[in-house]
Amino acid sequence: MKYRIDPLKEKTLNMRRSPAHLSALLLPLSLAFGCAEQPSEEAQAAIAQTPSSAQLAPEQEAFWNRLSEHCGNAYQGDVVHATPHYAGTRNYEVLLAHFRECSDERIHIAVHVDDDRSRNWLLTREEGTIRLKHDHRNPDGTEEEITQYGGDAPVPGLPHRQIFWADEHTAQILPERDDNFWFMHFVGDDTFSYGVHWPKQGHSIRREFDLSTPVEPPPAPWGY
Repeated sequence: MKYRIDPLKEKTLNMRRSPAHLSALLLPLSLAFGCAEQPSEEAQAAIAQTPSSAQLAPEQEAFWNRLSEHCGNAYQGDVVHATPHYAGTRNYEVLLAHFRECSDERIHIAVHVDDDRSRNWLLTREEGTIRLKHDHRNPDGTEEEITQYGGDAPVPGLPHRQIFWADEHTAQILPERDDNFWFMHFVGDDTFSYGVHWPKQGHSIRREFDLSTPVEPPPAPWGY
């Protein structure tokens, strides 16, 4: 049974680029137009010292790298805890997490529930931390009415666990869930856990995925 929350519309997640990344793009263009001089030492130092949204605390960098180690793999999972509010989420035969795309800027984990390919967890480096967004898609690839909710992880977190508090956007489209937080947690070497807590209402759910045994990757999620 597919889990849905109250419907509202929202735009797609905006991706940001750091000043250092833009510098790397502009330098080849300047050379192509005949400006062959390298930046001065002062200019290079200024670029190196420019704050970047892609820079993470060591704990978050370690967590990011640990996620990336599983890129390309799919793992079978199960709901291991659910309060009555989430009881229907156990109605499935196969639950998979596919670490589909990993780069320095984004990690895309597609979540498949039987033949439902609507769910995606998108992690990006934003404003000095890791941002989690839930990208939900219809079978034709268009966004569902509720999508792109989530939030940023408090810095620094732990190398094996990060939590993501509901952001302002989430509070606007889901005001009754403004105290939500999601978590991703590596439990030892063989278990990846994902869950959500809804403190004011006392609702929570946790899924665990078996990292010890990769399975055949599923088809592309809807819209990708």
